[in-house]
Amino acid sequence: MTYSTHSIVRPIAGRLALDFLNTANWTDDNQVLHEKIETTADLDLWAQTLGLPNALCPSSVETIHEFRSNLRSAFMDPARLINLNLDQYMRDLKGLSGSSTENLRQQPLLGLIAISALSIFSDARELARVKKCPGSDCGWLFLDETKNARRKWCIMETCGNRAKASRNYARRKQT
Repeated sequence: MTYSTHSIVRPIAGRLALDFLNTANWTDDNQVLHEKIETTADLDLWAQTLGLPNALCPSSVETIHEFRSNLRSAFMDPARLINLNLDQYMRDLKGLSGSSTENLRQQPLLGLIAISALSIFSDARELARVKKCPGSDCGWLFLDETKNARRKWCIMETCGNRAKASRNYARRKQT
């Protein structure tokens, strides 16, 4: 599946909140370099790809972008979590205890993302395994669930391969 921007929807992060942050490519100073959510239809497509086809999406792209930007700031500097106020997004969630999967899918999407983020922030071990891809113009976040915690790239086939090819090119150019 692809967004209206023709980018492929790639849920690789391991957590809903992190995959939501990866709906854009980021610069080193946390500015959006390449936006993937241009319309609410893009967010609907993203939610469908992640198995939440009936989630209630916000009606405004600006709301989506603002929430994502603030959430990213909190992941880049957990001290900013205090300013984020995730409660406002979770306020509209209804009947989650003992609920069916179908009921979960009919919740406000930003509330589900807020719960996912809160679960990461509340577990210091999990938060310590959130890593930022060092790929050029990527900046995606992912949960490193490898046994030895040595995962480096968001997707080895793209960012990792580009870095290896670049190093190889530089070595060959020197000789």
